[in-house]
Amino acid sequence: MRRRTPVVAAFAALSLVIAACGGDEEETDGTEASQATDAGSSDATAGGGASGDCTLDEPLKIGYAADFDLGGIGDVPGSKGAEYTVEQINAAGGVGGKPIEFEIKQISQTPPDPAAAQRAVQELLDGGADIVLGPPFSDYGLPLLEVTNGSVPVLFVTSTEITLSDPGRGAFLVSFDDRVQASAAAEFATKQGFTNAVTLSSSDIPYLNITTAAFTEVFTGAGGTVAADLSFNLGDTDFSAQVNEIAALDPQPDAIYSAFFLPEAGIFLKQLREAGVTSAVISADGFDASEVWTVGADAEGVFFTSHTFPGPNNGVEQFLADYEAAKGEPVGTVAFGALGADAVNIAAAAASAACSTDGAALIEAIQNVSVETVTGTTSYVGVGGTPKRDVSILTVTDGAPALVEAFYPSVVAGG
Repeated sequence: MRRRTPVVAAFAALSLVIAACGGDEEETDGTEASQATDAGSSDATAGGGASGDCTLDEPLKIGYAADFDLGGIGDVPGSKGAEYTVEQINAAGGVGGKPIEFEIKQISQTPPDPAAAQRAVQELLDGGADIVLGPPFSDYGLPLLEVTNGSVPVLFVTSTEITLSDPGRGAFLVSFDDRVQASAAAEFATKQGFTNAVTLSSSDIPYLNITTAAFTEVFTGAGGTVAADLSFNLGDTDFSAQVNEIAALDPQPDAIYSAFFLPEAGIFLKQLREAGVTSAVISADGFDASEVWTVGADAEGVFFTSHTFPGPNNGVEQFLADYEAAKGEPVGTVAFGALGADAVNIAAAAASAACSTDGAALIEAIQNVSVETVTGTTSYVGVGGTPKRDVSILTVTDGAPALVEAFYPSVVAGG
């Protein structure tokens, strides 16, 4: 997910994580991503501590450089999930025998100012942050990395930005990137028997071009045809030109793919259906972040990619229930709240495995951990700065999101 211009770990199984950081050469390939064991889901609920055999000299301190303005669609639920998970870990004994310290610095500024991100992260570092949780978008994320410069790990909680995945600078995504989610969307479209598509792209932000280019590469590679790539701008309030062009196509496309958000997506869907176009609409995690189902009947039947969904192979449902019971309100967007919890779980597992809060040791530990998080197994072993994890395909049914399937694409664009 990119800017528009958004359980505690299964620490009972932490010994497995520590072993992965020790002498065990047997690496996971990530194909079981999102498939947590039953024990993992249960332990995530139980909230076991993360001390293991490690005793830290100083408490682990996590700083969240959060964008609560335009990036709030990700960072608001992400920060809630992260903070709650810190509370749960501390209630169970903390990490290395000490409670985690947690601080949030807001970097929001309109219009976006890269210096705001740099000031926020510098304040976190000056306050002793050992690990930084980063914002969703590269306009803040890249300037932030200029300050951290590999001195501490940065986990970008809800970002799918390819440019923010850079282990050499200590930078990691908590979930998949844009090429992966767009490739999964294209594979899903092909499996539905769709052979003809139209895409909508914008040059306003990379997200709106990278996704459509990746979709096109995989869809056409599987034998499909993309009849047109139509352009739009963020802030557009009228999509009649694009809708009329789609309606005039003969044949009309089986599918329309774009990674746009609300409100633009809502306007497009309304005008598309009013024009009598019945093509399937497929989108990216921006539909999830902006809660496309809230627009009503026009969103019924749309498909979109997301980072997770409550199910028997993860701890998401229990995490949501526990959070609401503790806080008296929902965490917000399910996937992004869960990713906030995942980020803290990864940080805690790395500190316990390294038995250190040293930046270089933590970066190395993250690259070698496999940990049961809320959304399933998260591993950076052998995959660089982006974990290999399943993409959830959701649809809107009766005004609410529902899971269709989850899988890792067999072909990833640019791979």
